[in-house]
This record gives sequence, C-alpha cells and structure tokens, in this order.
Amino acid sequence: MKWWGWIVGCAIVALAGAGVYFAYAANENRDTAERWQTRAGRLERTVTTRTRQLNTRTDALNRTAAALKRSEADVRILERRQRELANEKAQVEDDRGALAIQAGTLAALADGQRQCTDGLTQLLNRFAAEDSAWIAANAGTVEAACDDAAAKFAAFQTQYGG
Repeated sequence: MKWWGWIVGCAIVALAGAGVYFAYAANENRDTAERWQTRAGRLERTVTTRTRQLNTRTDALNRTAAALKRSEADVRILERRQRELANEKAQVEDDRGALAIQAGTLAALADGQRQCTDGLTQLLNRFAAEDSAWIAANAGTVEAACDDAAAKFAAFQTQYGG
C-alpha cells in the first residue's frame, strides 16, 4: 500500500501542478486576449479614421476631376470662339483694306471732280466777263479734267457698284 499511496500522492501533486499550470496559462491567455482586443480596437479605430480620410480625399478628387472636365470643356469652347474671332478679324481686316482702297479712290475722284468744278466755274466767270481769249486757251484743259473725272467715276461705279 505504500506504493499505492505514493502513486496517489504523485497523482495529486501532478494534478495540483497541472491545475496551477492551467490556471496560470488561462490567466496568461486572458491577458493576451485582452491585449489583442485592445490592439484590435485601436487598429479598427485607425482603419475607420483612415477610411474616412480616404473617402474625403476621394470626394475631393472627384470634385476636382469634375471641375477639370468642365474646365477642359470651357477651354474647347474658348478655343473654338478664338478661331471664330480670328476668322472674323481676318474678314474685318480684308473689308478694312477694301475700304481703304475705296477711300483712296474716292479721294482721287473728289479731287478730279473738284478740278472739273473749279475749271467750269472759272470758264463761266470768264464767259460772263467776255474773256474769249482765256476761254479759247483753257476750255480744252477744263474739258479734259471733266472727261477724266467722269471716266474715273464710271470706272468706280463699275468696280464697286453704285
């Protein structure tokens, strides 16, 4: 029976040692689990915060992308309008050049018409003064000035309408 007492005593000591070990291991597991839960909570809060930040930045990028698309559309509209304005400017410059030519031609016509009118006025004054020598000497010049003015006016009307 001594044997048997020793075996039971060893078994009780072994069971008590196992109980202490398991109690210690359970306590360590509980502490480790609590640390992991605390860490998981921190990580979850960090992930949540970063997700919110990412969503905010994504929204800002989407707004910026939409604004960029609108800006690109505006640029295309402005480029088209710029081409239209350049074409209109070229047409206006062409018209201005044509008007400058017409103005120069009209100035020459007015000058010719003035010479004709001045000559006719002098011719009438000399006719009234009965200065037939002056009339005979200058009638051809006055007639040539009036013919030249009439020819230039007819050419102007043909070229520009009128």
